[in-house]
Amino acid sequence: MTKNIEDFSRRRFLVSAGVLTAGAWLTPDQLFAESENIVLTARKRAETTDVTVQSLRGGVSALIGSGGNIAVLTGSDGKLIIDSGYATSRAKITDALAKLSPDPIKHLVNTHWHFDHCDGNEWMREDGAHILAHQNTRKHLATSTRVEGWDFTFPPSPAGAIPGEVFADEKTLHVNGATITLKYYGPSHTDGDVSAYFVDADVLHCGDT
Repeated sequence: MTKNIEDFSRRRFLVSAGVLTAGAWLTPDQLFAESENIVLTARKRAETTDVTVQSLRGGVSALIGSGGNIAVLTGSDGKLIIDSGYATSRAKITDALAKLSPDPIKHLVNTHWHFDHCDGNEWMREDGAHILAHQNTRKHLATSTRVEGWDFTFPPSPAGAIPGEVFADEKTLHVNGATITLKYYGPSHTDGDVSAYFVDADVLHCGDT
């Protein structure tokens, strides 16, 4: 009995720290009250959750409401996007991006492999994005990965959702007249977490770390 309570508590903590903070705006009680698996529930809720735009500075904005916060840098080189949110939020994300500028999506960075940050990879790739991530993020997206705390096994992602370029420690991008530095944390929230620092705007995107 004690073990079951400990397992349940651990699962509740993982959900609260991961899926919850990222997005379909569910409380832990709402998640555990659902009859479906929490991953499926979060994806379903994301279909109707509003995505709002918050302007930051230096041409950087945040889209809030689909999984983890999405950072967007607009400009003539095309939109640079950090994390792609839930695939089920595609329509809402597309509308939010259109409000920012008519620039096409050209660059996508994944801060880590979790579904609330990478589910939209495939459609953003279809729209023209070159996907960049840490090498361990590609490893997880390309293979089957089990998350016991969510009671869910993620199948390999479609080929179009797999990052086309990876790095091990650091990577510097020069896009739309801005410098963006990507840095690997080392094992933390996952084994592939990176931060994205918009140097000129002094904006740091930390993923879930």
